[in-house]
Amino acid sequence: MPTTFAKFKEEVLALYEAKKNNHELDDLLVNPSPAKLRDYCLVRLSEGLPPEDIEILQKFFDPYKKEKNLEEAIAKYNTGSLKALQKFALNITQDPEDRVVKLLAILVDYQPRPFRYSYDSSTLDEPKDPPPIGEEKSSSLTDKLDAPLIPTGDKEPTSQGSSMISTLTGENKELKDKPEEEKAEELIDDLDVQDDLNEMRQNRENIDRFKYPQSFFTKNKLVLRFSGVALLVFAILTTVHFLTPEECMCWNGEKYIEVDCQSKTQPYQVIGLDKNKLEGFVKITRPDTLGPKDVGRVWYSKINHEVEFFTGPGYHPTEFGRSLKAATMRILDSYAGANAKGDQNKKYGIMQKQ
Repeated sequence: MPTTFAKFKEEVLALYEAKKNNHELDDLLVNPSPAKLRDYCLVRLSEGLPPEDIEILQKFFDPYKKEKNLEEAIAKYNTGSLKALQKFALNITQDPEDRVVKLLAILVDYQPRPFRYSYDSSTLDEPKDPPPIGEEKSSSLTDKLDAPLIPTGDKEPTSQGSSMISTLTGENKELKDKPEEEKAEELIDDLDVQDDLNEMRQNRENIDRFKYPQSFFTKNKLVLRFSGVALLVFAILTTVHFLTPEECMCWNGEKYIEVDCQSKTQPYQVIGLDKNKLEGFVKITRPDTLGPKDVGRVWYSKINHEVEFFTGPGYHPTEFGRSLKAATMRILDSYAGANAKGDQNKKYGIMQKQ
């Protein structure tokens, strides 16, 4: 993917020139005119474009969605507004609009597309983690707790604890020689020291518990596992539901007709119902009636030197993967009108609606 739009523009134009030199372009793009570019946009639309390309075409031809569908918007589009695209393809203009470059990228099938701006986030300041709650308040307490405490049980006392015990022992011996009131006061002081140490130990345990809480997700691994399986099953069922067509149609030799989705008796493949094709896609069985007025308004296929004409763009109804092209004056002069073959005027058997 190019890092700048200028580089993207150069590569799109270079791909157009390369395909033109290698004779890989459609006839409508070899010597493009505004009308030919519009017709080829219809051809590309009929080939089944990804949503990103559809969005670019929508913003170019009908940004306010005034027309019934995108195909109709392109067909009605003023060809004069496509001169900028023509000049860019012919390398006449050096500073085209971004949307013009993106549209040509679709027509020449530039990959990867669409162009997306990238931003370097290496210079951005990373947010600093806030200090844990209560850390400032407990800093002095934590410093105190870092010192060894007087142990309990059978463990060996620390140096500080030993000195404190020896001091208390010595002081207790001296209490025998002191008055009763002084003995009581010093014993109370000793008990206060023990209470302070116990309180410090409890506070340290509370701080450790706060800093290292047991993870919620660790306690609920089983719940999360079942939730993931349930979501996966739901996604599969939803996908199957939406991908299974409820209504179907089939080509009968001249047009599409509605059929049962489970029908096994049709001569051609049964596909999902498309109302646009069902109502507006028909094979022209009288090509001798076509003339100059039909340039860009009818579509044709040429397979094994046999030319067939249709009323709409898209793919051939029986030769899957073979796209239809907009009829040019050269095609109409060669295969329609007075030059149409006689056997093309025959009627095709039409199956009744099921």
